[in-house]
Amino acid sequence: LFFFFFMQRQVKLLEIFIIIFLTIIAIVGIYYYVNTIPRTKLILKLYPLQARLETTALSCSDQSPEWLKETLKDVSLSHRAPNSQIAYISPQGQLFHCESGYLGVPLFSKKVNAEIRFRYASVSKLWTSDAILDLVKQKKISLAEPILNLLPNIPKPDDLRVEQITVENLLLHRAGFSRTGLMGDEMFRSGDKPFCPTALEKLSHIQLAFNPNTTFSYSNLGYCLLGQMIATKTHQSYQQFIQKEYDLEKDNIRFLEKKRFDDEAKYRYIETGLTGYGDIYTTFDYPALDSSAGLSGSAISLAQQVKKMINKPEPNILSQPNISCDLNKLRDCYGYAMFPYQEDVKSLKVYFRDGTLLGASSLVVVDEHGGVLTLLSSGQAEHGQQEYDRTKLKIYDGLMNLY
Repeated sequence: LFFFFFMQRQVKLLEIFIIIFLTIIAIVGIYYYVNTIPRTKLILKLYPLQARLETTALSCSDQSPEWLKETLKDVSLSHRAPNSQIAYISPQGQLFHCESGYLGVPLFSKKVNAEIRFRYASVSKLWTSDAILDLVKQKKISLAEPILNLLPNIPKPDDLRVEQITVENLLLHRAGFSRTGLMGDEMFRSGDKPFCPTALEKLSHIQLAFNPNTTFSYSNLGYCLLGQMIATKTHQSYQQFIQKEYDLEKDNIRFLEKKRFDDEAKYRYIETGLTGYGDIYTTFDYPALDSSAGLSGSAISLAQQVKKMINKPEPNILSQPNISCDLNKLRDCYGYAMFPYQEDVKSLKVYFRDGTLLGASSLVVVDEHGGVLTLLSSGQAEHGQQEYDRTKLKIYDGLMNLY
């Protein structure tokens, strides 16, 4: 009888314990469901566990340098990127590549392969720069030509300095536009349709933040205008010209639409502020971003396209005018398409071009020997540009050791 009584009491205590445990779980669950910021912080803290699972899918092509694999491992964690690709084409034309991550639930879904599509973000500007420089070599436009001569039906500007902006100023991000003012980036206002490319007459109302050709100020608007110059000179839309001229279909490179493509990577974008970026696929007017951030494809396709660009006669995407800057500082120098960097006069010289979109980052590195490296990832680094620059320097060290 005593044993029976004891067992009954133990069962009741276990039931009470289970009820208390489930109640605590429910309260915690409700708290994190209702409170967005704490929920976001918890998700971010737990990401390292996901990263370990995602990298179990990491694989590389035969004879790939070990540091390519290590770079992807690092990127998966430091960029908080569940999916990633890296590709390297040697000066001799050998292709090596690695891929990491699962397209759905880790361990229970398809792995990222070499054909999976990522958003190229601002790396898309390479096509715009290359196309403009081709038109310059064909003497269809001049780097010194005022942009208002090349853009149709623009009324006389309110700010007369706009008349001084040249094609070269746009390429070099020295036109005088600013994206850090009260209204932010003209091309990336959530829910707003930018005036470029469909209402170019509004350029006449722009107020410049700097005198043209005096200050480097990164501008997506400038590259949208370059895209329209290409359209005007080639008598077709920017999309049509780029698709045909660069044979994008062959490399399965596509312009972004306001949707996710079936063969696209799994992006990890977590809202950490009050930006209002609800849906990363519809937040921006992606067709308007064609010439500044509008392309998507694989790391291999990106590397192959860039390899062709750097083999063209000068001026090409590696060219830069004679502007005073420090090569041993990241982002201090900017050419017609890329940032040159050299640790010291005896070190390897490379050229960087990177970009970010919501939940995605991209990077192209060209070295002075003709090697091309591309890195695509589907996350957002906690420390932003600081983390992306650390990745650049890690890749630079890998290339230094390779040569």
